[in-house]
Amino acid sequence: MNDYGVFANLATVAASLASAAAAVRLAFMKRSKWQPPEEAVPAAVSRFAALLAMVVIALLYVFGRKVGQIALATITITLFVIAVACLIIALRTNVKYSFYYPKRNHEPDRKLGGDVLTDEAARIRKQKSLSEQQLFEDAQGDKDLVWTKASQASVMTRSTLSFIGLVGLGTCTLAAAAMLVVISMAE
Repeated sequence: MNDYGVFANLATVAASLASAAAAVRLAFMKRSKWQPPEEAVPAAVSRFAALLAMVVIALLYVFGRKVGQIALATITITLFVIAVACLIIALRTNVKYSFYYPKRNHEPDRKLGGDVLTDEAARIRKQKSLSEQQLFEDAQGDKDLVWTKASQASVMTRSTLSFIGLVGLGTCTLAAAAMLVVISMAE
């Protein structure tokens, strides 16, 4: 960054803010299969996670120099590890437990199922060798006929918390790393 001369600090801060802004954009993007469906995490929830991340970003910029490089590096690494764990959980949960009704592979029709079949669904699956997607279609989209309520709640909770953690902590990780660069440039 020293190649920028007197603008080195300005370039560093601008790059830091740009990376944080790009991460915040994640909360406002169109739903993809790795994200929870709208029924699981309404758009307002992910936007609230982004808002909380913005508050943490502001705190990092205000107090980053005061906590020092070592503490900020520790915060950055911790946030990064947790964000990666959230990403893995979000991917596994939202891909594995996504089912469609009435149209297959039509994002607005995607629902999160559960991880434990009801007794009746398990019996039908075994007798007819049906997939969970086929069971869901045969149940005409009634999740309660296919999965237990407790398992649906468990999957929904995993999906929601991992996505909120990914959005919030991922954004904070980028901001903390950017602040670390700013502090190291100043010294």
